[in-house]
Amino acid sequence: MPQVENKFVRWNEKLHHPRERCEGTSQQFGQCPFCKIEGSSYCSRHGGFLIEQKRQKDSLRNYRLTKWKARVGTFADSDGIKSLREEIGILRMIIEEMLNKCVDATDLLLYSTRMADLVMKVEKLVVSCDKMEGKMGLLLSRSSVLQLAAEYVEIINKHITDASVIDVISEEMLQATVRSQQPETVAVGGSIGR
Repeated sequence: MPQVENKFVRWNEKLHHPRERCEGTSQQFGQCPFCKIEGSSYCSRHGGFLIEQKRQKDSLRNYRLTKWKARVGTFADSDGIKSLREEIGILRMIIEEMLNKCVDATDLLLYSTRMADLVMKVEKLVVSCDKMEGKMGLLLSRSSVLQLAAEYVEIINKHITDASVIDVISEEMLQATVRSQQPETVAVGGSIGR
């Protein structure tokens, strides 16, 4: 951190207000003859520069926060803020790139520790994502999906009178539902959870 300039300005009762005088004292000379640093009660000699350094450091930190505040705001305002799916995708892409770099078994062994670590991170993210989506009501149970499919068939039944067409639509919807439900739950929007 750059050193604060130690400018000693001698306090003058004709030029300065009494509150501008350093509050430091010594036994030999009494109250300090210099002006205090702005924002402090003391001149540089009596430690006022420390307060100035802190003020400059805080100002720099505020600048850094301001610099990143817009980007943080973008993430915070995102509709998908509570979704970890993109992060899971990123980690899987990294694993894929590592595997693509492997030419032989030696390369695979060299990358094995890093890949194992990434696989564990993917697993943690998948579990967290599943829990989060479950709590937010984004996951449907198997029975809920079957109930929803039955309601769709009823809606179609109201508007189509040909029984053979309804049977074909019902069968195809049931097969699609069963295919999408290989795991225990299905994410809303058709993505498979777990």
